[in-house]
Amino acid sequence: MEQSPIHGVDQQERLLCWMGGIIDGEGCITINHHRLHKQTNKETVLFTPVLVIANTNKILIDQCCEIFTYHHIPFHIQYQPGAQTEKFKSSNGGKRKDRWYIQTTGLRRVARALNIFAPYIISKKHEASLVKEFCDKRLSMSTVRYKHYDDKDFEIIEAISAIHDKNPQRLHAEILEYKSRNKI
Repeated sequence: MEQSPIHGVDQQERLLCWMGGIIDGEGCITINHHRLHKQTNKETVLFTPVLVIANTNKILIDQCCEIFTYHHIPFHIQYQPGAQTEKFKSSNGGKRKDRWYIQTTGLRRVARALNIFAPYIISKKHEASLVKEFCDKRLSMSTVRYKHYDDKDFEIIEAISAIHDKNPQRLHAEILEYKSRNKI
């Protein structure tokens, strides 16, 4: 009988392997962007790394929360109740299930999570490495330069956007506007 590749590995290592699989299958590793102080002279675009896991199985979500807590990674949980009306039936004819989202946001938090989980991520390894590079680069800057993004930051942000097939025209327009406003 062939042994499992994780046979003999301690419980924490198994949980990290499991968590890598959950992130691969149910997670999203990205960099969000939004505007602050819209239509004022302080208006700017903010880029924020985020790691999200979404699922309808509460036991799975609880286990993820335990792993995040054990590794001292702050997170937020959002609950979305399932649809209870005919209007919101899913495509397969059934009603939508309750859904939970675990989210960790911010440079330090996401960098910490990726330092721990990235070795166990397989299918989203490229996203993880890009977001980790963005976090590490931003965290290594002095506080004065920390407030401004450069071409390398935008290169990473656009690469992540392309992977997730987000609206590249809108993002590109916002980056160009940011560069012209900040004379990059």
